Amino acid sequence: MQNLINFKKKTVLITGGGKNIGRSIVEVFLHQGANIVVNDILPLEKCEVSKEILSFPKFSFSQGDITSFNYRERLIKETLSKFLKIDVLVNNVGIGSGEGFFDIQPEIMKKSIETNLVAPFFLSQKVAKQMVKTKTGGSIIFISSIHAKIPSGNADYSSTKSALNILVKEMAFELGRFGIRVNGIAPGKIDATAEKDNRIPLQNISGLPDDIAKAVLFFADSNFSRYITGEILTVDGGLSLDFQR
Repeated sequence: MQNLINFKKKTVLITGGGKNIGRSIVEVFLHQGANIVVNDILPLEKCEVSKEILSFPKFSFSQGDITSFNYRERLIKETLSKFLKIDVLVNNVGIGSGEGFFDIQPEIMKKSIETNLVAPFFLSQKVAKQMVKTKTGGSIIFISSIHAKIPSGNADYSSTKSALNILVKEMAFELGRFGIRVNGIAPGKIDATAEKDNRIPLQNISGLPDDIAKAVLFFADSNFSRYITGEILTVDGGLSLDFQR
């Protein structure tokens, strides 16, 4: 498998790449030799970025709020200026208030909509236009959640992730003729330090950020997922099966 995947001439833009799942996504593309541009709202010194990543000559970091129109424009401009094209976009940024339905205020809901839906929508639109212009095709990937389909007790998060899932399918429908594949990944419980959850059928292993990163790599690769678009891949050890009984 390693020999069949080749990203050495590909450019990958990753939002929210400073910690957790985002950091693992960065690392998996680093090991494939891709040009990597990483966005995070936190400054570099507060991100969990290893010395290996920082020493990588084709790594570039951009601090900024992805909900800002001006910042999104600058991020795309800087990426194209350095690497000339974008082959893969990974929309990883996502937030949730943790508040119950009655406690969610308008400003909380607005922030979740802007971060989880509006920002990735318009960033993807901008990147897709570039992919169409260069006639290279490409892959756009969204990190969703199993809570797009399963209630979480966090209505602003679940509802915006659910909207993100239909966006994946709409974009796949419209962009397929340009050779652009659009897919999503729905993580479940990703925490190696968490206590054993008896609801998860795969009892002997814990979900890790690397499990999500490998799924991203699968969708990004034009060889392994060349005929797949508009799909939401659930990566949860079978957790969501418990809610379907």
